[in-house]
Amino acid sequence: HKNLKLTSLMRDMVVDIPGHGVNKLNAANSFGGIQLLYKTIAQNFNIELDGYVEVGFNAFEKIVNAVGGVEVELTESEASYLNTTNYISKKRFRNVQPGKQRLNGNQALGYCRIRKGSVKTITGLMDDYGRTWRQRTVIKCVFGKLKSLSRSKWIELANEVLGEYVTTDLTNDNIMEYMKDVIMMGTTEVTQLQIPISGYFRTSYDGEYSCGSSLVLTDGVSSERNLANNAEAII
Repeated sequence: HKNLKLTSLMRDMVVDIPGHGVNKLNAANSFGGIQLLYKTIAQNFNIELDGYVEVGFNAFEKIVNAVGGVEVELTESEASYLNTTNYISKKRFRNVQPGKQRLNGNQALGYCRIRKGSVKTITGLMDDYGRTWRQRTVIKCVFGKLKSLSRSKWIELANEVLGEYVTTDLTNDNIMEYMKDVIMMGTTEVTQLQIPISGYFRTSYDGEYSCGSSLVLTDGVSSERNLANNAEAII
């Protein structure tokens, strides 16, 4: 469609995992690695993925630092949580403030991992809804900064980061073609989506399924509580 889209599949969604029955989506990778995750996503969402890129913590920090950090806006609860927990693993960086600021790789990693219920994003999201929103926001910031760099710098960063810190089934040629396609698009706008979307899931608590508290997809609005919990999930 000539545009860029970034979608989070919530890890607590209840899905059918081929050969393993009903469980949370994130269990697929534990049961059978990326190949079973491919099959699970295809079976439940009718999406055939072209490839995967698995980014570890070290790669994430290195990428953010390579582009000079990312600009985000922290709420008071986010700043307080990051400064008083080990989510920012290096103590010398536990000095963030409420409001707009630039985070380095270590700080941005801690920011993206927050999923505590009492910590809200600037959009009012909490729990895993807030965490996936933070992740998409940081990825969008990194992309925006990369777009401002020269193509030669893109290739330099790709060679530096991808070889040592990233696992993928894409070839170097695949990656370079994707990079070229994105550059030729000429846009930094990224459409964001979170699945399940507002009004199309309900919360399942311990007892209904063996996988504990989870999200169950539905055909429509099931309760006002779900709407409130998932407010502004679509940006």
